[in-house]
Amino acid sequence: MATEVAEGEETTEESGSGGGMVKTLGLGFGLFVLMILSGLISPMIGCMAMPGMMPGCQQGEPSAENAQAVEEKLPPQYLALDPPLVVSFEDRSAIRFLQVTVEVMARDEESIIAVQTHTPVIRNDLLMLMGGRTLSDLTKTEGKEELRQAALVEVQRILTENTGKPGVEDLYFTSFVVQ
Repeated sequence: MATEVAEGEETTEESGSGGGMVKTLGLGFGLFVLMILSGLISPMIGCMAMPGMMPGCQQGEPSAENAQAVEEKLPPQYLALDPPLVVSFEDRSAIRFLQVTVEVMARDEESIIAVQTHTPVIRNDLLMLMGGRTLSDLTKTEGKEELRQAALVEVQRILTENTGKPGVEDLYFTSFVVQ
């Protein structure tokens, strides 16, 4: 019987090592699945727990920066303020004229419609702005650029007062004649 017990013990050890192999493989597979799931789930949990600190998280409401980035991706739309603006100004007791064609650039239809709606105010204020310039201001590149920037600021101011946002991204002189 001692032999049988010894044989029985060997049999138990063999079956135990076979069961140990299955347990080891099962444990290894379980750990592998757990690693994969944690790699997939942890970013989602991180985004829910710390949305502003986790890179690549989609936030529910777009921030002003994200909205601006989306807006900047839209193609530009141009609108000419027709007819051209004509301004007279005095230069050494001679009357001179400036004729300028102005076009504005926006990236959404809403802003273009706002410019069309407020064109009388925009034209008036641009005429007043241009009428205060001198011949040397209007014949030098720096003076023209300064006038262009001032005109852009003026249009954005008018739109902000009337619509709550500047709307126009840029302003261009497509024709500029001084006589």
